[in-house]
Amino acid sequence: MDFRSSGKYPYSRLLTLGFLGVFFFGIVLLSGLGAGYVAVVLVVMLPPILVFAISPLLTRHTIGPRGMTIRQGWYFSAFVPASNIGEMGQTDEEAPARSLSFSPRRRRLYVTMSGSPLVHIELKEAYRMPFSLRQPVQSIVLSLDDPEGFLEDARKTMQVRVLTDRLCPHCRRPLADKPGPAEDIAAPAGHPRIEYIFLIHHDGRLIFQFAGGRFRPISTSIVSGMLLVIQDFLRDAFRTEGGALRKLEHGDLTVLIESGSLTYLAVVVSGQEAPEELRTSMKRVLRETEADFGEVLEKWDGSVPEDIGKVVSQVLWS
Repeated sequence: MDFRSSGKYPYSRLLTLGFLGVFFFGIVLLSGLGAGYVAVVLVVMLPPILVFAISPLLTRHTIGPRGMTIRQGWYFSAFVPASNIGEMGQTDEEAPARSLSFSPRRRRLYVTMSGSPLVHIELKEAYRMPFSLRQPVQSIVLSLDDPEGFLEDARKTMQVRVLTDRLCPHCRRPLADKPGPAEDIAAPAGHPRIEYIFLIHHDGRLIFQFAGGRFRPISTSIVSGMLLVIQDFLRDAFRTEGGALRKLEHGDLTVLIESGSLTYLAVVVSGQEAPEELRTSMKRVLRETEADFGEVLEKWDGSVPEDIGKVVSQVLWS
């Protein structure tokens, strides 16, 4: 099935190119040049008008059993295999002003012709696509006239996971500067209570800690070495290489651990078994944290980067 985005940017492009055409045509007339020069101006202006102003109006995104084809005009086309789509859902983030752009920091490709409803597509494995500046794309954001129909067709046709809640990668609810032990974050229905969030550098130092449940903040020296000591013990005891500790349980507490290229993210939950959606949210937050603060963390001097807690705290609202 085909889906489209009517958009608004092609019209502004058409007006801009039309204005330039009239401007240069006027210069030719005022200069007293012949009809040959007028024909040259028209020939030069016609291709960009057709390709960059009119062709986006022909945008069609097609869904099939093998995957989806994303098209915008005559200059952009990409196929995304269904097997490489991790999840999809609507998003409330703000689309860039350009209708086709790439964010190297977030590894996100935007095919957004307007401010109409947006759909976020998270890929399992990043790979290069047109207009991605020769860099791998991890996620795609599309503008669509019928996002609900697009997601429903994707779920039925490609059997991919579709999120019911809207994503908002840029909407960050701030944490208190110094949360106290009495401060409690109510868990959404069906979710466990989040007691702690730890962001730990790969060298073992604690970058950020949040204690929002029943317990007091833990000593930095204890947290910073805890997970690394356990992982070293497991490697030495069982002679394993390349593995990583991902889960610990003690009583009604469960520690979920995700590892990035620079940091570990550990979330302590209580009350019930943590759903897989929480781990998915941790992975997303970890990617965004390292995208936003990667340069600082590569040469980290031990000081807490400003606003890093606002990014990590998104785990609370997943």
